[in-house]
Amino acid sequence: MSDRELIREIQRGKKEYLNDIAEKYYDDIYRFCCYQVGNCQDAGDLAQETFLHFIRSVEQFHCRNLKGYLLTIARNVCMDYFRGCKRRQEHEEQFWQGELGAGQEAFSQQAGSWQEEFLVTVRQLAEELPQMQREAVVLYYGYGFKYREIAKMTGAGIATVKSRVRQGTEKLKKSLAGEGL
Repeated sequence: MSDRELIREIQRGKKEYLNDIAEKYYDDIYRFCCYQVGNCQDAGDLAQETFLHFIRSVEQFHCRNLKGYLLTIARNVCMDYFRGCKRRQEHEEQFWQGELGAGQEAFSQQAGSWQEEFLVTVRQLAEELPQMQREAVVLYYGYGFKYREIAKMTGAGIATVKSRVRQGTEKLKKSLAGEGL
């Protein structure tokens, strides 16, 4: 059943189809949240929060791109996370730096396809990128969204998104060249 058909059935009162949507998109939303917050445990909570927001708003959903809509919700949930716990974020960054190997190993075990492996590699390389560039690079290369779609998700202009992707890509290239890879 297509996303559009699932949404229609849910809006007609068949809420059991919400599980189908969650099963279909949970992994993508979870990985996106991992990239945003750098903490796999919090990412699971944020992914669930994303689906809760979606469930609350499913009656008003009229978008054609369900995955993009869910990623937009996930982005907003992650932004709320950063706003709400700035102090906690500093402690988590210190923890993440100390436990990078173990956290990255657990995350890598989930990677099964080439796209997932690519996303793990991008995550490792993109840690030094500014948050906005990292987000644009992951959405563009990792998820294959077009500039227009990323602009809509992030609320930035298309030219801004292109610039973020270009600048992020250049920084990643320099990082790779500096490490001799």
